[in-house]
Amino acid sequence: MTSNREMPGPLGGGYSGQIIGAVVKALDIDHIALKSRTAQRFFAGRPVNEYNRNELLEGLGDALIQRGIVPVLPGIDECDVTMAQVIGGVIGIAAMQWDELLSDTQSRSAAIEDRGMAVERLLRLIVVELAVRIFALLRLAGLEPPEPGTPRWAQENGGGRLLRRLAENAGLTRAQLAARMEVSYTSVDNWFDGNHRPTAENIAALAHELANPAQGQTAPQLAQEIQRQFTFAHLADLLAPLIGRDKVIELSATLIRFVREITADVRRMKRRPIEESAGAELRAFYFGTAYQPTHTLLRNLAQREPDAGWKRDIMAAAVDWTVPFQEIAGLTTSSRSAAGLAQDLTDLSVDGATPVDPAQEALPQLAVETTIQDYQRMGMADPSLFFQKLDTGIAMRRRIVRDYPDSPQAHFELGSFLGMAGKWLRRRDFIDEGVVECEISAQLMPGWDNPLVEQGIILGNFGAYDEALQELIRAKETLPEETPHLQFSMGYVLMELSRPVDGLQEFEKVIQAQPDYALAYLYAARCAFTAGDKRKGQQYAKSARRLGEPGEYLAWRNGAYDPRRKAGAKTSK
Repeated sequence: MTSNREMPGPLGGGYSGQIIGAVVKALDIDHIALKSRTAQRFFAGRPVNEYNRNELLEGLGDALIQRGIVPVLPGIDECDVTMAQVIGGVIGIAAMQWDELLSDTQSRSAAIEDRGMAVERLLRLIVVELAVRIFALLRLAGLEPPEPGTPRWAQENGGGRLLRRLAENAGLTRAQLAARMEVSYTSVDNWFDGNHRPTAENIAALAHELANPAQGQTAPQLAQEIQRQFTFAHLADLLAPLIGRDKVIELSATLIRFVREITADVRRMKRRPIEESAGAELRAFYFGTAYQPTHTLLRNLAQREPDAGWKRDIMAAAVDWTVPFQEIAGLTTSSRSAAGLAQDLTDLSVDGATPVDPAQEALPQLAVETTIQDYQRMGMADPSLFFQKLDTGIAMRRRIVRDYPDSPQAHFELGSFLGMAGKWLRRRDFIDEGVVECEISAQLMPGWDNPLVEQGIILGNFGAYDEALQELIRAKETLPEETPHLQFSMGYVLMELSRPVDGLQEFEKVIQAQPDYALAYLYAARCAFTAGDKRKGQQYAKSARRLGEPGEYLAWRNGAYDPRRKAGAKTSK
C-alpha cells in the first residue's frame, strides 16, 4: 500500500464489491444507479467494466452526499468534477487497496483462531485510516471536527435517542408527533425505540415537525442530521454483535478524538492557508495513510497516545498494510506459519490437520508481536530489524527443538523458518539444514504432508527447482494421497521449470478442491497462456481477477500473450 502506486484499473468486484453491496443494502440506500443489473453483478463480487464501475461508485457518492454523510467541498463545481465523482474515486481507490490486501492475506494466512480479536484489530486500523481521511475532508470543507466524547449514534438505539431529544426540545409527545405527521402511534414508537428505521419520506416529515427555526435550524438541515444519525447508528448496530457495544463506543469515541488531535496538530504546525495547501489535503483524502506526508501526523499522534495498543496500531497504519494484515490473519503470530514459498501458498493440507505434539505448550512462545518501535523502524526502512528478527526466530526455534527433540512440529517450525532465512540471506547452509529438519519432522509424524512438501518449497524458494521437483515427487510417492498443498507446490515448481502443461494440470486439481483460491487461478492462467491455450488462459485470468488477483488478466489485456506483439518486438530488434 504505497502512495506512488499507479491509479487502479478496472475493479473486478471481488471482496470490495460484496462489501459495498452489503453496505448499500444495510443502509437502505435508494439510488437509481445502484438498482441496475450491473450493480447487482458488482455487489455479488463479479467483474464489471471500468465505465460501469465508476458510474456505480459515483451513484454511491451521490447517495452519501444526499444523506448528509459527506459534505460538498466549496468551489468543487469550478474544478470540472462533481463531489459525487470525487467520493466515487475515493471509494474506488480504497476498494482496490482492500481487494489487493485481502487477496494477499488469503494466499498467505493460517487459520484465524480468535475472530473477535481479529475484527477488533482490523477495525482499529480502519479507525486510524478514517481519522486521516475525515481530517482532510473537514479541512477542505472548512468545517470544525466533531465535539469530543461518545457520539450518540454509537450507543444502543442511537437514532431513537436523537428523536427523543428533538421531541423533548419541541415539547411534543409521541402521540402528538404521530398526529401531526398523520402516521400511526406504533410507527413513531418503533422509531423512538429502535425497532425500525424511518423512511426518507418519514424523516422529511419528522424534520418538518421537529426543526427549531429560532435556533437557525431548517427542516432540510435537520432531515440530513436525522438521516446521518440513523445511518451511522445502523452501522454501529451491525458491529455490536461482532465486538460488543462497549468496543463500538470506544472505537467511535477514539475516531473523534483522533480527528480532533490531528486537526490541532496541523494548526500547531501553522500550515499554509487551505487555498494553498488544498492539493495535499485532497491527496490525503484520496489515499489516506498510503499518502507518505500523513505519516508525520501519525507519528505525532502516536507519541501523544497513552494507550500502548492504540500507539502500536497508529504506527502500524503508517507502514505497508500487508504487515498488520498478516498479523491479524495469524501469520506472523501463529505457531503454524510456513516459510519461503509457503508464504505465497495457502497451507491446504487435508482438513488443516496438525499433529498432537509434545511441544504444543511451548510453540506459542514463537508468537512475537510487532511492537511500536518495530513499526517506527519499518517506517524508516531500517533493514536491521528484519535481520534481527530472523536471528531471534532461528534461536527460539532451535531452543524448542533442543527441549523437545521428539516433536514433529518443533522440527517443522525450525526447518520452515531456516528455509525462509536461507532464501532472504542467500545461505545454502540454512537451506540444507531446513530440509534436514523437515525430514526429521516427517519421520516423526508419517503421513503429515507439511514437512514433506516443505522440503520442496524450501528448495524452490532458493531457485533450486530441479531439486525441489525431486523432493515433491518423493512426497507424492510417500503420502497416502495427494493434497492440494502438494499439488499447488508441484504446479509452481513445474511452472518455474518451463513445463506449463504439467503445471496447469496440477493447478487445475487445486481449483477443483479449492474453487475460491485466487492464486491457483492466477498461476493456471499463466501456464495456460504460456502453453498457448488462450481459452483456458482467459477463463482462469478472469476468475483470478474476480477473486482479487488481476495480474494475469491485466497482462493479457495489455497484450503480453499476443503472439503478433511478440513477433513485432523481435522484428524491431
